[in-house]
Amino acid sequence: MENTYTLYGDVVTDDRIIKNGAVAVQDGRIRYVGSKMTVPQMGAVQDWSGSYLIPGFIDIHCHAGGDIWVYEDPETAAKYHLQHGTTGLCCTLYRDLGIGEILAAQEKIKDAMLDTPNILGVHLEGPYLNPRYGSKPSEKPLEAMREEYMPLLETGIVRHVTFAPEVPGTDRLLSDLLHMGIVGSIGHSEASPEQVRRAVDSGAQCVTHLYDATGASITPTRWDGTIEVDFNMAALLCDSLFYEIICDSMGVHVRRELLQLTKKLVGASRIIGITDACGGPGGSGDVNFEDGELMGSKLTMDQVAKNFHAAGFSMPEIAMATAGNAARLLGIYQDRGSIDPGKRADIIALTKDFTIQCVYKA
Repeated sequence: MENTYTLYGDVVTDDRIIKNGAVAVQDGRIRYVGSKMTVPQMGAVQDWSGSYLIPGFIDIHCHAGGDIWVYEDPETAAKYHLQHGTTGLCCTLYRDLGIGEILAAQEKIKDAMLDTPNILGVHLEGPYLNPRYGSKPSEKPLEAMREEYMPLLETGIVRHVTFAPEVPGTDRLLSDLLHMGIVGSIGHSEASPEQVRRAVDSGAQCVTHLYDATGASITPTRWDGTIEVDFNMAALLCDSLFYEIICDSMGVHVRRELLQLTKKLVGASRIIGITDACGGPGGSGDVNFEDGELMGSKLTMDQVAKNFHAAGFSMPEIAMATAGNAARLLGIYQDRGSIDPGKRADIIALTKDFTIQCVYKA
């Protein structure tokens, strides 16, 4: 695709929609955003009038594309999601793979990144997760040990790591993550409010799929007829966190009311829509089941955007939740995540019913 062109359409920014707008792109960079009446035309005009022009989606939590796991064939999985508007993808590797397979998968992903421009790097979901909230119980007491996790981090492509704050050794892990410029995310956890606060005060920046694979540190409740402060509640009290949400159409992962409550509590500017897409033959709609148990989703980010819209999010809020907020978390917002002059021209032409018409990848 040509790197110099002009687009017409309703341009979605973080705070407004520019009706009858235009975006001028030169050498893969956005040079103008505004009214099409005053656009300095660059290259050929591609007219998407009546459709939205929105930032390319950024999915920071994705295990598979279609039925292809990222650890098996990251290039094919990433290209599948690019067709659905994901111009930035973190390939997620789950703890069940084991240390050796995680290292081997990272080498595959590193090679794929050379020819697959929408792969941003790796998200490690584990291995230091609460054994009660994962598919493989630990055979020995779990502890984060530097000699074990440092080889995983030193590959140079890890963007963020999920850990449970109650697992011994994760204080040191978080310190190492921060030193290496890697985002620390908390999840798969029943950490107490004190443990959550300690992790956030120490630099944790994100919650991995809020409301999923979490619980309360005190079980059962201490007094009948009352509830304890669980991991999710404790995390929502923190003013500096981003919150991943698996926004499927049926409200299986996150009930619609909980999504609306979260938006009311923290605002759209701290919600990050993710797919948590998994491979395998299971699935019902955009939800993935394996042997009758919930196992991630079959989502793509265009469907995530549509589901946010059905939940009452405005288009600017959807742009933040599907692109801008993830870019801010990863520290790449200066280069992508919104339609602004100077940034990469990662742009989607999207109909008003959320059908993708064209994906532009700088």
